[in-house]
Amino acid sequence: MSTTSTHFRLSHKILDEGFALSQAPQCNLYLSVSSRHIRIAVADVERNKFVVLEDYELITIFTPLQVAEQLRLIADENALLQEQRWLEVRVAISNPHFTLVPETLFDPDHQANYLQLHSDLNPQEDVIMHYRHTNLEAVNIFAVPGVVYRMVQSLFPERSVQFVHQTSSLIKSVMHQAGRRNGAGLYLFIERNYVTILVVNEAGLQFCNVFHYLSPEDFIYYIVFVMQEQKLNPEQETITIWGDITHDSSLFNILQKYIRHVRFGKKPVDIAYSYRFDDIFEHRYFEMYSLHLCE
Repeated sequence: MSTTSTHFRLSHKILDEGFALSQAPQCNLYLSVSSRHIRIAVADVERNKFVVLEDYELITIFTPLQVAEQLRLIADENALLQEQRWLEVRVAISNPHFTLVPETLFDPDHQANYLQLHSDLNPQEDVIMHYRHTNLEAVNIFAVPGVVYRMVQSLFPERSVQFVHQTSSLIKSVMHQAGRRNGAGLYLFIERNYVTILVVNEAGLQFCNVFHYLSPEDFIYYIVFVMQEQKLNPEQETITIWGDITHDSSLFNILQKYIRHVRFGKKPVDIAYSYRFDDIFEHRYFEMYSLHLCE
């Protein structure tokens, strides 16, 4: 019997009544794993449509081992994580341990060396992986905590699991939405204590980084700093935001104080969603939807 305590709660669940586990062979399973949440989504590939989303909030979790233990406890009672017949299983890892390098400079044998220049990681405990952005001619090198990697693999012994860093899914989706826009645009993906900032212009991705913040003042400092570095005018530019933020939050209030034009982003285009998804804000769960654009 497991002695691990439960430190999660199901905060949101969407289920299209037309979905059944028997449809797994025509569907992809997506997971988003961080120290703050474990999220699950199902997309029907034949219909190009999201049909399931579950959001588990992690409570008082501090280590990758604890995250892996909570994932096991969720899987013990979750039929989606017990099913093996998925077309594809794709897992996004949310952490600050990533770096983008030009594809011409990338050598798989030295990917840990690239990452160690930018991240405080333990090569003995972390699994170093990479994801190629062919449209950017760049490679995203990232670390997956070994205990989380092994737990996911144990859940799907019959499947080949694809791991990506959350920034890769965000880059794919933001660039898909931005298209060939004139001038630069700044985009934020906001999580509890972390904000991912991306800058895209007509030449492509110009900036991508994840910042840790503890207060609204920290939060806005990083955004204004990046705008200054990228020569973006807070009085003129429009910032697009997604993630765990609401219209009445302190983060949104301070954004409006320093940035003249702030708008909430929408779900990725060219993907369908069950009508059940109409009940949640368009800017929520952008990282889950964006996994559908990774190949």
